[in-house]
Amino acid sequence: MPCIAIVDLHGGHPTTALASIDNIVLANQGTVEVFDCLAGRFPRPRKFDGYVLTGGSGSPTESAPWRVRLQAAIPEWSKSRPVFAIGLGFQVMAAAYGWPVRPLERPRDGIFPVTPTPAGWEDPLMVDLEHATPVTEQRTWSVLPPPAAIRSKSVVLAYTSNGDVAAARFGPHASGTIFHPEARGEGTAGTILARFVMGLPTQ
Repeated sequence: MPCIAIVDLHGGHPTTALASIDNIVLANQGTVEVFDCLAGRFPRPRKFDGYVLTGGSGSPTESAPWRVRLQAAIPEWSKSRPVFAIGLGFQVMAAAYGWPVRPLERPRDGIFPVTPTPAGWEDPLMVDLEHATPVTEQRTWSVLPPPAAIRSKSVVLAYTSNGDVAAARFGPHASGTIFHPEARGEGTAGTILARFVMGLPTQ
């Protein structure tokens, strides 16, 4: 039974997103421990079988202690354990691996289609994604494809209808989506977190 650390970026407030992530983990025979990242609570490396970073309303570039510490922690966690990031968590993860993160001209809030890449169709987490899979986006930031210097170590798994990065893998243990796979929808995006949990090796 995998034990998963949920790194909460909602400021400790109960949200439907956090409850949905919790339900997905429990439905796949996992257990969870929640850490209020904005309040300075962080899980230790190698203590958990996997780490899930939630979305949130903060900025992926702000100088707040939580952001600086989280950006440094993500590569450390992913050295030995799978890490999956959503929304704001994905933006911070992208920045941690040197991908450009930029503010959008206009917020995106609603249901939009994503287009998987060939790598996405082969990825064990994203394999269920279909062309134009509808997903939930709630964001004011974008993640852009990686510079050529680091492209060999990372791969875009899907693009948004806006043309920026919808999903990516930054290494064997680090991946995520700018959209919200925990949100209820009619497409196949809802299987992503379940596949993450089911694929976790247990200690």
